[in-house]
Amino acid sequence: MAEKKIHVHGIKAPCLLNELPGYHVVTNYSLDIMHILLEGIIPVELGCILYTLSTVKRFFTLFQLREHVHNFWSKINVDKYKKPPELNAFEKPGRRLSPSMKAVQMWSLLRYLPLLVGDYVPSDDENWLFLLHLSQLVDLIFAPKFTPGMISFLREMIAEHLQQFKQLYGSGEVAVLLKPKHHLMIHLPTVILQSGPLIGMSCLRYELKNAFFKRSAHTVGNFTNVSLTLAYRHQQQSLLAKLSGEHVQNFFSVGRHEIVPAFSLPYADMICDKLGLETTDDLVVAKQISRASVAYKVGQHVIMDVNSDGCLLFGKIEQFVSLPDTADWHLVVQKMDTLYFDSHFNSFVVSYLSRPEIELVVLDDLLDSHPVRCYSKICQDSTIFFIRPPYHVFKQ
Repeated sequence: MAEKKIHVHGIKAPCLLNELPGYHVVTNYSLDIMHILLEGIIPVELGCILYTLSTVKRFFTLFQLREHVHNFWSKINVDKYKKPPELNAFEKPGRRLSPSMKAVQMWSLLRYLPLLVGDYVPSDDENWLFLLHLSQLVDLIFAPKFTPGMISFLREMIAEHLQQFKQLYGSGEVAVLLKPKHHLMIHLPTVILQSGPLIGMSCLRYELKNAFFKRSAHTVGNFTNVSLTLAYRHQQQSLLAKLSGEHVQNFFSVGRHEIVPAFSLPYADMICDKLGLETTDDLVVAKQISRASVAYKVGQHVIMDVNSDGCLLFGKIEQFVSLPDTADWHLVVQKMDTLYFDSHFNSFVVSYLSRPEIELVVLDDLLDSHPVRCYSKICQDSTIFFIRPPYHVFKQ
């Protein structure tokens, strides 16, 4: 007679993850800010804000917002693929924006919204101030590094943000209740303190894997056992990436390039002095490079450093240069002057130097690895340049 198997419930063995220094599966937990913020809180709160500013107070129309979104992304050289879809009519508070967007599109809309419609809204409007507070809160939550003081400040910002939301939209004819994800946001500072920056736990990067399975399912046309086919294709793709080294992305991928003598470049003296070359030596020049899935192009702007006032310093990429016998690339950057931080547009106001200053830098020396967009606006017959960082950037 066969022995009867007895199933044992509960904890059967210690978890290997508990052997990691400073980590325990019970006390360390993670929250996904992509689903909590970009696909949860932000669509609801942006719907409340835009409905009030456009439909109730009539500072701008839906057509004007659509026009500015179209014009902005037609000239942008960063985040081109993150353009939000054309918005439908704003519904009453409590409902999301329509149509639904991807997480990166919602993040991009929130980031650039003050620049898009800031000219129409007075600076003391309480709904506008709430939008700026939401934008600054998201910038801080998505920061790639934190200090203890930033975590304490984040606690205060979250508490203040929830209180403002209840005051603005928690009463009246259409009262909007706090969502469960608003409660989860309260625990974000604790998670950062125990497990590190939240951007490392976000599903933004991991859900890119869905695109591979969607393309494969569309291509193979298997209607019998598609799960087995997708698993087999994924194993093949993973093996190819490991054998070819594609999973290690710490290398440069270069677009069209050419070899030219150093003296043919307008900034030859500076490059030769930095690299220890003669003006007759050859250099490899390019207009586009990429590393670790981040693309850099001539004309984009980068965050270089911080000045004595705490404002970020920016530069415009003029060229990419490299020695013919090395794989290291340098950025030829035209330095810019940061005038001040405009809180109404939540962006830095910058200007080009009257006498251009060129500097040769490497990517690892930049304060942040992501390129940023320089946006120009005409205010009182003068052109003002704005740069909006992707998140809170600081120098330790």
